[in-house]
Amino acid sequence: MIIVVCLYTGLLLASLVFAEAGAAKLAAERCSACHNTARICEKLGQRSAEVWQQTVQRMVSNGAKLSEGEARTVADHLGRAKAGAKPLCQ
Repeated sequence: MIIVVCLYTGLLLASLVFAEAGAAKLAAERCSACHNTARICEKLGQRSAEVWQQTVQRMVSNGAKLSEGEARTVADHLGRAKAGAKPLCQ
């Protein structure tokens, strides 16, 4: 039983790590299509998730190629990301 719980916990943690890496890559790819990511990196850790949500929605209305789900994923990631986050801030 303990082994099953440990395996489940390990798989859950691994899936969270891969999901976060995917969100970071998505943000880096889509945001850099229109502007230098240094502009975004300056604000990481300083803006709330709500402000990032508004920013991403504004970028979508300006033509950013993000589905509704992708926009939410990117905004959530930016709201959690720390200054210097890879691969966005290189």
